[in-house]
Amino acid sequence: VLEHLPLPQMALSVLRDLLRPGGTITVIEGDHGSTFFHPRSNAAWKPIQCLVDLQAAMGGDGLIGRRLYPLLRDAGFVDVTVEPKVIYADESRPDMVTGFTWNTYIAMVAGARERAIRAGLISADEFDEGLLALQKSGGPDGTFSYTFFKAVARK
Repeated sequence: VLEHLPLPQMALSVLRDLLRPGGTITVIEGDHGSTFFHPRSNAAWKPIQCLVDLQAAMGGDGLIGRRLYPLLRDAGFVDVTVEPKVIYADESRPDMVTGFTWNTYIAMVAGARERAIRAGLISADEFDEGLLALQKSGGPDGTFSYTFFKAVARK
């Protein structure tokens, strides 16, 4: 949720105020910049960057996972700990390839196509070329990795 909010620190401050003394909060956020895939492709990064840029234009932050520690600390939480939670998929893990690589990540990137083109961030041909390159990470010789960040903090 935080990645979609223009003022995530304010939201965290409000949540902190709702907690009992000593109460904890757990926050899990992704970070689109943590994406790694094979085969490597500069073209595939272009539609991913469009997704990040579109989210920023709407007041969100597709790279927020890396900011959880300072956001929670600055919202007044203590004992903040953050751990990366890596998602990894290759053909030996077909459920992860289908469920995360294809049905979650690639679908999310593909969903930004029309908005990215309308915003002038990328041409239709460039987006489609990049999406095809990204889709290879969900193929027989492809690999895909994405990191979520799990933060736990106390009031």
